[in-house]
Amino acid sequence: MTPQTDWSIIDFHAHVRPSWWQPALPDASEIDPEERAKRLERFKKLVDVDLLVRESEEGDVALRLLSSTIEGFFGTEGPTDIGEIRRVNDFLSNVQSRHAGRLAALATVDAYAGDVAAREAERAIVELGHVGIVIDSSRDQKFLSAPEVRPTLEVAAKHKVPVLVHPVGAPNSDALTRGGGVAAYSFGRGLVNGAAFFSALKAGIFEQLPDLHLVFTAIGTGALVIAAAEAEQYSDEARAKGNLPNAYFDVMGLNPQTIRYLVDFLGADRVVAGSDWPIWAPITRSTLTTAFEKAGLTPGQQKAIAEGNARQLLGLRNT
Repeated sequence: MTPQTDWSIIDFHAHVRPSWWQPALPDASEIDPEERAKRLERFKKLVDVDLLVRESEEGDVALRLLSSTIEGFFGTEGPTDIGEIRRVNDFLSNVQSRHAGRLAALATVDAYAGDVAAREAERAIVELGHVGIVIDSSRDQKFLSAPEVRPTLEVAAKHKVPVLVHPVGAPNSDALTRGGGVAAYSFGRGLVNGAAFFSALKAGIFEQLPDLHLVFTAIGTGALVIAAAEAEQYSDEARAKGNLPNAYFDVMGLNPQTIRYLVDFLGADRVVAGSDWPIWAPITRSTLTTAFEKAGLTPGQQKAIAEGNARQLLGLRNT
């Protein structure tokens, strides 16, 4: 390997669904035929674990962290079924066992369900061996600052496992799509992800739970523009000191300018590789190397983002 690619890849943000999952798809009259075809193809990939493993091997991705989000099963509002959630986590545990060393599971948790969610997070981490947790950015228009979420976050901090805060559809998603198409819908998801980031700052979660590490996504990067102006934790002085909250952002989309911004604003130690497989741009050694080189990253920065930061987060549990 050349010095520029002397690293492995840990994809922090990849999705799977169990075979019994029933995806929601609008009627043919309500969606563009091309977009409908894309979604159907995506749905097929989500239940094809063997395809994910093959693509990981072909792309030289050492490890992928698997997410099956609450939104994917229950939407963004209304009650959830703890029995179904436990079933999903058992499925993820089985996948993790069958592909040990290649795939690892983030526990599916409805963090907005209070103590019930915390107990399931504890079971998934302790009994099933999940390496972290994935929670929705928002549910029923509540965010991470809601008291119901605190028990799950405390479990994550107790066991020192990372939490992927996944985007969800904005409450006005239909209007966004009508007005600006699929891109506007995605922007709405980024908005909700960024709002979740601010809810954690507002509630003082990072200060109160110093062993908690939250991972947000690149589509929520716009929140950092506001944070620079309005959040004391990300002021010029705070960033100069380098003592930032334990908030990380992934690089889904692999846009070099976005990666450069994240590194310049947060530092390379707060950025992780993440693809959003199978939805956004695929992450491979080739695509990631190209993005890093175009972003002008040093070999050390490349290694930190590709694998180092993720390894550190996954290793905290053993310290």
